[in-house]
Amino acid sequence: MKTMTKEDLQTLADFSGLNCVSIFIPTHKKGHEVNEGQDAILLKNHYQQIRQQLKDKDISENEANEYLAPIKQLVDDSNFWRHQEHGLAIFLGQDYFKFLKLPRSVREFSILSTSFHLDQIVPLLQKEHPFYILAISLNKVRLLEGDEQSVEELNIQDMVPEGMEDALSYYDFEKTLQYHSGGSSRGKAGTSVYHGQGGDGDKDDVYVEEYFRRVNDVLEQIIEDKNRPVVLAAVDTQHPIYREANKSFKLAEEGIQMNPDRESPENLHQKAVETLQGYFNENKQSEMNRYAALAGSGQASYDIEEIAPAAINGRIDALFVVEGTHRWGHIDRQANSVQLHDAQQENDHDLVSKSAVQTILHGGNAYMVKKEDLPEEFVDADLAAIFRW
Repeated sequence: MKTMTKEDLQTLADFSGLNCVSIFIPTHKKGHEVNEGQDAILLKNHYQQIRQQLKDKDISENEANEYLAPIKQLVDDSNFWRHQEHGLAIFLGQDYFKFLKLPRSVREFSILSTSFHLDQIVPLLQKEHPFYILAISLNKVRLLEGDEQSVEELNIQDMVPEGMEDALSYYDFEKTLQYHSGGSSRGKAGTSVYHGQGGDGDKDDVYVEEYFRRVNDVLEQIIEDKNRPVVLAAVDTQHPIYREANKSFKLAEEGIQMNPDRESPENLHQKAVETLQGYFNENKQSEMNRYAALAGSGQASYDIEEIAPAAINGRIDALFVVEGTHRWGHIDRQANSVQLHDAQQENDHDLVSKSAVQTILHGGNAYMVKKEDLPEEFVDADLAAIFRW
């Protein structure tokens, strides 16, 4: 999917109507879940639940079927299910239909309300945390540029050496480099097979390290932001050699240990995102520490009756929400007050979702967190906010 923008979120947040449908389901890019149509079945279950809710509101079956037809078309579209990401969000209203293929998994959830439920979209609007993936072997060099949501492989083939043989062919190393260049000594793909290709000898490691240095000389001209983390993807024995050769880039502490030559950009991106969770969480942890320092000072709160009006008025700097938290009710903007209900009632909004969206739209940060990740200063709260003053 294209990167989610605040304008996209604003459009969804501004939509309202009597029967707004929001559906979130986890999806799969491949595997038996795709082959057996499990994702389509999951959406069909939510489609049927929403259809029953419409019928319970005295909407005829024909009218309900007509209204939900765009969702039913997705359920029945086998080609659609063969091209998924990790999550799917669907939004349906009167004369409005939109679906988003999401780069991360989501909690299964559906709701019929007077506005769209957007809390699981919020993480897509957080700071993107750009990074690089350097996928390197003795035969090939690839450079990918990405963030938490997406990745793009850069076209550098005309700039970098075509493997170790090409990189060292102009140097005195060529005279002593031990490799077989013909007949049965060549690899299956036709590439030269080097002694020590798996790191069997210190002598061969010297040649590999020099190759990595030559590659870095070129990459220095390509990578402008040297402060971005670089995730190294290479076979395990080459990680320490590259780290010794690297003097230019901010390498992630952990890399991807595999031969990356035939890995898709998407697979490399997924593994890099898993590796960089600490980097992505830096801002969140800093904000958590700030909340802990401000707890009890009046500059922070875990009360939805304070948080929801503050979010609407653009007065929240940072909001933390435990995944799956809901609070139903209304905001009286003139009185700057909240009316809460224990369960969803007709025309209710999920005030937690609305608070998260409004925090983002007003330039704050909203974090979806797991309960066990919250520090003790959050007491037994499912949400907490730092106010702007």
